[in-house]
Amino acid sequence: MGIITISREFGSGGETIARFLAEKTHFLLVNKEIIIQGLAEHGIKKTKERLEDLVGGEEEDPDGRYYIEAMHDYIYDLAIRNDLIILGRGGSILFHDYPPALHVKLIAQFTFRVQRAMKLYDLKSKTAIKLIKEQDRDKRQYYREVFNVNWTNLRSYDLVLNTEKTDLEDAADIIANAYRIHAEPREIKNGPRGVDIEDRLFISPADAEADQFMHPSEEEFAHMLDFYRIRWEYEPKTFLLEWDSEGNVIEAFSPDYYLPDQDLYIELTTQKPKQAWRKNRKIRRMADLYPDINIRLIDKKGFESLLRKHSIDHDEGEES
Repeated sequence: MGIITISREFGSGGETIARFLAEKTHFLLVNKEIIIQGLAEHGIKKTKERLEDLVGGEEEDPDGRYYIEAMHDYIYDLAIRNDLIILGRGGSILFHDYPPALHVKLIAQFTFRVQRAMKLYDLKSKTAIKLIKEQDRDKRQYYREVFNVNWTNLRSYDLVLNTEKTDLEDAADIIANAYRIHAEPREIKNGPRGVDIEDRLFISPADAEADQFMHPSEEEFAHMLDFYRIRWEYEPKTFLLEWDSEGNVIEAFSPDYYLPDQDLYIELTTQKPKQAWRKNRKIRRMADLYPDINIRLIDKKGFESLLRKHSIDHDEGEES
């Protein structure tokens, strides 16, 4: 399946670019209208107009979480049968573990977005400024509430495109060409064994700074390991899991941590058990392909238990 996800700052032209891209690639465009229509066919209706209003705040919709989970399941179901362009909806998070997916972030300077909003919606400058600030704030809150990630972290994307610098249709051409390059089969020199970070097929090189972590829980876990003086490496290897009939890699897996002294790989998940089945499947697949590799999945309950234990030890350490 082909997947392109587009995250966009309000006023950066994301909707128009996504439509151009769908025309050029013939991928199904998954936007608000498609999702509302698809879920309605299953008797699931959104009680509020904006997704951001379903979670967080004093007026959080009690059925909002159910709707969002149903939306995610619907997108996954569409991806089984179609090549998709996913506009917003947390697509880059939902398909973070699918290496062939291309994750795009569209950005533009604040003043440029204000001018575009003024022209597009016939607004006064003051109103446009307020609108964009509200949109940015709500988007950050939504990603924090639903996915517990930082929406503004550009390291989460494969391609960041400044739409001030290009025509919107040209931007769609850039994304289409980037996807073709990104999805091209790579030569595999070392066979199906773990691939060192310099030869990794799909993951950006790890950075030594804190914002290398995709999820706040990973950073918390790193601090915990440091506290107990346990040596660790962050996503040092990528293991190949699936190939197509022509030998092209179609799925890979990078465990979150490697503990060299224990010769142990660790994968974290803070998802509910119902949502963690994909990681469980990858762990089982790794056990089949790499029986000599030690790997452990720490689930939400186990992680919270570790945090509580660490908090107690940390407090005792400070007192002594």
